[in-house]
Amino acid sequence: MNSEYLKGFLLTALGVLVLSFDALLIRLIDADSFSLLFWRGLLMSLTVAFWCRYRYPGKPFFYRDWPSIRSAGLYALCSIFFVSAINHTSVANVLVIISAQPLFAALIARVFIGEKSSASTWVAIIICMLGIVWVMKDSWSAPSLTGDLLAFCCAICLSAKFVNDRAVKHRDMTPALITAGLFIAITSLPNASPLALSGADWGWMLLLCVIVIPIAFVLITLGPTRISAAEVGMLMLLETVFGPLLVWLFINEAPSPSALQGGGVVIVTLLLHGYLKWRK
Repeated sequence: MNSEYLKGFLLTALGVLVLSFDALLIRLIDADSFSLLFWRGLLMSLTVAFWCRYRYPGKPFFYRDWPSIRSAGLYALCSIFFVSAINHTSVANVLVIISAQPLFAALIARVFIGEKSSASTWVAIIICMLGIVWVMKDSWSAPSLTGDLLAFCCAICLSAKFVNDRAVKHRDMTPALITAGLFIAITSLPNASPLALSGADWGWMLLLCVIVIPIAFVLITLGPTRISAAEVGMLMLLETVFGPLLVWLFINEAPSPSALQGGGVVIVTLLLHGYLKWRK
């Protein structure tokens, strides 16, 4: 049990660290939301399909049971809301709002699958949330209401996906990402201009959609099979911490002292909580 918990913790943490490049790459790609969503969905679907063929030879790509359909639909909505939010408000605002999703995951899991989070998990969530608020305390100037609301919807959908996948923890829900990617591509195509990209945009797009997104969400999808939905959600807070650091490294925007201080609180809390749970 301890070994499985540690594996789930490490897989999820690694997936979130990879996902931390998401917002930065979206900013670097000069494309409208619909074109970005089209390639994001199509390329992710193809990449995950190749992985599933290698990992599960002979098994179907598509499943028509409700857990798979819900997982695919929730991820698709999450992606659409996230990309739209990034293009309507600041990255900082989006990541701060999404960082509230561990609370949503704990509440949804309690209501729908009866999963109770331990007192230590709730304490860790609260400490992490305080750390995130401290990281972004100077980032709330004139936020866009539309983008903020889209980020809120993204947080709800992401939390619900974690809970849905946790409810069928005996299954690997990775194939549902194939369906989700196709849904994203099909729904965005009518308003997209997928061939309008030029130059370096193609390279950033391939990096985002073929490497970052598939690897990140394959790893994160495996998390709820070994750790609780609330803990998966809590580990997602790492993206909010590392997002500003990546912007600093690649776009030369130095993080504020509050970002370094709050980020340290989040990382230490996550490591300590994971260690204590593993020891139990």
